[in-house]
Amino acid sequence: PNPVQRVLEIGQVVGLANHTTLLARDGTKHQISDSAAPIRNAAGAIQGVVLVFSDVTEAYRLQRVLEESESRYRALIESSPLGVAVHRQGKLIYVNPTAVEIIGARVADDLIGRNLVDFVHPDYHPLMAVRVQQAETAQQGAVMPMTEWQYVRLDGAVIDVQAQATVIRLQGDNAGQVSFQDITARKRIERTLRDNEARFRALTHLSSDWYWEQDAQLRFVRIDGDLLEMTGLAADAHIGKTRWELGDLSLSEAEWERHRALLQTHQEFRDFQMRRANHEGKELWLSVSGTPIFDTQGVFRGYRGVGRNITAQKQAADQIHALAFYDALTELPNRRLLLEQLKKALLTHLRSHRQAALLYVDLDNFKILNDTRGHETGDILLRQVARRLLACVREADSVARLGGDEFAVMLEDLSADLPEAVTQAEQVGYKILAAFGPPFVLAGREYRSTPSIGITLFGSSNEGVEDLLRRADLAMYQAKAAGRNTLRMFDAGMQAAVELRAALEADLRAALLGAQMLLHYQPVVQADGRVTGAEALVRWQHPVRGRVAPGEFIGLAEATGLILPLGQWVLATACAQIAAWGRQPQTAHLTLAVNVSAHQFVEPDFVPSVLQALDLAGADPRRLKLELTESLLADNMDDVARKMGVLRDRGIDFSLDDFGTGYSSLSYLKRLPLAQLKIDQSFVRDVLVDPNDAAIARTIVALGASLGLAVIAEGVETEGQYKFLLGLGCNAFQGYLFGRPMPIEEFEEFVRG
Repeated sequence: PNPVQRVLEIGQVVGLANHTTLLARDGTKHQISDSAAPIRNAAGAIQGVVLVFSDVTEAYRLQRVLEESESRYRALIESSPLGVAVHRQGKLIYVNPTAVEIIGARVADDLIGRNLVDFVHPDYHPLMAVRVQQAETAQQGAVMPMTEWQYVRLDGAVIDVQAQATVIRLQGDNAGQVSFQDITARKRIERTLRDNEARFRALTHLSSDWYWEQDAQLRFVRIDGDLLEMTGLAADAHIGKTRWELGDLSLSEAEWERHRALLQTHQEFRDFQMRRANHEGKELWLSVSGTPIFDTQGVFRGYRGVGRNITAQKQAADQIHALAFYDALTELPNRRLLLEQLKKALLTHLRSHRQAALLYVDLDNFKILNDTRGHETGDILLRQVARRLLACVREADSVARLGGDEFAVMLEDLSADLPEAVTQAEQVGYKILAAFGPPFVLAGREYRSTPSIGITLFGSSNEGVEDLLRRADLAMYQAKAAGRNTLRMFDAGMQAAVELRAALEADLRAALLGAQMLLHYQPVVQADGRVTGAEALVRWQHPVRGRVAPGEFIGLAEATGLILPLGQWVLATACAQIAAWGRQPQTAHLTLAVNVSAHQFVEPDFVPSVLQALDLAGADPRRLKLELTESLLADNMDDVARKMGVLRDRGIDFSLDDFGTGYSSLSYLKRLPLAQLKIDQSFVRDVLVDPNDAAIARTIVALGASLGLAVIAEGVETEGQYKFLLGLGCNAFQGYLFGRPMPIEEFEEFVRG
């Protein structure tokens, strides 16, 4: 139909289901879909029609791939040795040829549309009603327990079957997919075993099963049937042993315990499944059923039963599952399985309040590779990309192929703190970018490929799976627009913060290499006003940003590990300054305090690095003071005390910074070789107006005096604060009242003046 005419008739947007094939100048074929919409004036009257043409070539190609995958899936089911039937609300809508044969029909149409209950023995009708109800309400992918039933064939014959149902989705509704096999022969053999043991043993020689007996201690005493041919295991290897003494059967201890519990209570068991390798190394699946034996007095005498090699059935079921949920090329989960995993993750993380992330990974310029070197070469790249992506994530995370050159990575159980979760997801993204650094080898030739990565977080609100994919996809396109081979977060505000942080981190790394860091020195004075030393404070002079405040980069340095090279630079620079002061009589008495990060102190080589910095500079260790924070003392006190003791023996003093604000404990004051306590500036600030702060300051001064520790007050800004602290007996001060942090030239002039 003419879309323009149709829009004028109905006054609404018209989208056509059909598409047209167009031939481009370069010879490639493009699938084009068009739609039309009315153009209205301010009064709402139609003034014209706008036509929109869309290139749906990729969608058309993906649809063909999906159709081919579904075709292979249907072909496998059609040839399956298991009967497969699909029902919706109890009505049959599909049966495969094996199911038609088992039920005794001529063709599938004899069964389609009929009620499932028509083919179930009346004894099982109540259970069938329950299972149909469960299928309507269960989640997609739910698997019902494997059960033995009795079905009724079209000719009226009753047969024994073993069946298992899985819940699937068809056209938006739940449906049940039932896989079953005719076990009438096996059940007949088992019934014969109970009625006539001799006859049963004879029949086992004619079947694919083997017969076995155990004594009261559950040791094998008899095995009939060609066990070696069916399983690769010799029958005489079993005699005198229990089942769990036969070597690795790939069962967990919990599974063995459940099985032993049945045996200890002398219960019958059905289809106890085990996996092992035969003498050729091939994996086999075995199914064993058993019945307890009692004598005429009711005394337990052992077990007897049958076993069966079910490898073929297992392999068929695994193939069907793999075709439905896994990508044949890369063996990764496909889009269908990823969507199911995302649905579960959304619910889980919404309850746990932890964040998760979805990364959308698209290969840059993949079409050029396919066009120039062929699809076979492109397939080789996709398989190698899958392996590299798997190497970048934890075992609990998921990697899937969405189709074409698009992959997805789902990261679960990230931090509940949003900025930290952003950092965690970003780290994985950068790990993926780094993994693409080495060239790929395709048919003997090196090829470099880069990804564009879009990231979105989820878990804090009710969101749809398609919304997540759309957000990650949009972020991925932002990455492509930014020049490819990069990543972008979806949220605009979050993305701005991530970009700022990344830029600052990059600048900080450059600053450590480019001599942008410098030390300022804040004077430490005694009660008489004499300058006895200084605290070294790091400053960053950026060539473009200008002066960057410590509050902006110290936390970043801690989070990224850059605090280690930064701290080492501060320590080396401070030692060099101590050595320079030592060569001048007027400054030789000065001490220099250096703040030590907890990340630095816990490093195994911290003590050697301090001693090496002193030796290289030729500095007097007695002039170096290391300031530790209380948070450092909360863990591994023995290691802290050991390291401090080694350095104290070399003459280095330790000062406890920010005392009273964190993990304050008299025990570590007694155990550690401290020389000085610092009254934190948060107490000094309001010492004249807040009785609590005044009491804390008084207590710290008294505590220092009783333990023989010097006490220094930091952040002293007014004469009143100074006199109050002086009256308490505080003997050292630091703050704007005496001098701000200043460059070395100003500080030395301050000392001389």
